[in-house]
Amino acid sequence: MLLQKIILSLIIVSMAGILGASNCTATESPVSKKELETTVKEIFDTRARAIITGADPAPALACYDTGAKLGRWALAHEEHKLNFVQQWAKKRGVRFIEAKPSIHITWFRVRGDTAEFIVHQTLQLGYVYPNDPAVNRFGIGTRHWMELVKRGGKWLIRKDFYNDGLGDDTLVPKPTPADGPAYIGTVVKSDSIQNYTKGVFDREGAARYADKYAGLAWGAGNNHKYNPRYRDLNGNGGDCTNFVSQCLGDQEGGRLPMDGTWYYRYDRNGGSGSRAWVQTEAFASWLLYSGHAQRIARGTFPELNQPGAKFPRGAVRELQKGDVIGYEEKGRIEHFAIVVGTDSRDYPVVDAHTVDRYHCPWDMGWDKKTVFHLFRINDGSQQISRAREEKRGVSCRTYPP
Repeated sequence: MLLQKIILSLIIVSMAGILGASNCTATESPVSKKELETTVKEIFDTRARAIITGADPAPALACYDTGAKLGRWALAHEEHKLNFVQQWAKKRGVRFIEAKPSIHITWFRVRGDTAEFIVHQTLQLGYVYPNDPAVNRFGIGTRHWMELVKRGGKWLIRKDFYNDGLGDDTLVPKPTPADGPAYIGTVVKSDSIQNYTKGVFDREGAARYADKYAGLAWGAGNNHKYNPRYRDLNGNGGDCTNFVSQCLGDQEGGRLPMDGTWYYRYDRNGGSGSRAWVQTEAFASWLLYSGHAQRIARGTFPELNQPGAKFPRGAVRELQKGDVIGYEEKGRIEHFAIVVGTDSRDYPVVDAHTVDRYHCPWDMGWDKKTVFHLFRINDGSQQISRAREEKRGVSCRTYPP
């Protein structure tokens, strides 16, 4: 995934104005881990509340060291993200009603009036459609590198590096969600996520694997840890394609057979995957030319979301569990995610790595100019010929970088 966005495991909360200035008040030195956790938890709680539809963002944007360049950058970053989320909800016709974070400080250091730490956040979000009581919950997992500084008795955010998929999972500095509702109101049925033929490829197994190993995202299993049989490539170009390959090929997942191009070699040090296993462009080419997949459609959000003559329900709703979506920007596929189901109104949801996602709306975090590739995995119930589409260069990015 976007290498410049993956700084170690860094990602955190750059907002604090915790309902009032008192919530930003620093404790007297020395600062204990418990005191830091309390301060950081208040910051993340306030930031989560700002995601709720119609919430005032001011409290979440109040505690920044705007006298420092990185503090101003962190403030702008958070402001853009919150703006994206609110725009996305409005355009998709939904309301966010839940936002519940939990945090874990994995490392910290205090030097005088400065506190530096790494925080892992597991965030649960919930949205609803009009006149629909169902709450659609999904999870985001983020890794933050944060620095607080004490100014006038208050903790201010001076540094906050993170990428969370709620508005900055793209090469566009200030992304704007595409226009169009999530629910299109059609009752036309077809070979959808709920209706598919069981074959050699285990779609349910692929989806279960994705849910189990979706990492820090709320809803994920395995104690929010990746599968230890595979290397974690978050710090080496991105783990998104490695994860999707695991979902398709692991014996605990989809059980697609490896071949001489697409494979993973296991060893005591974590092993390594082939280019087609870990690189977006190589993986996309392998899908198309191996006979294991077809690209049923390619286009922008409006082109794939709206009904048409070929796809009466919209092309994206033809995807099944276990199918995959490629996200193209600037002529290259930069990311992959795996389809694991739909929400209460038949809107596809995905799991992914690098930015850890669990049952996340398939277009969340992407710009209006993003081009999506919809790949239907051959389930083995019938033989398909190799795709005859023109080859496209396709990067979450390359591995090794």
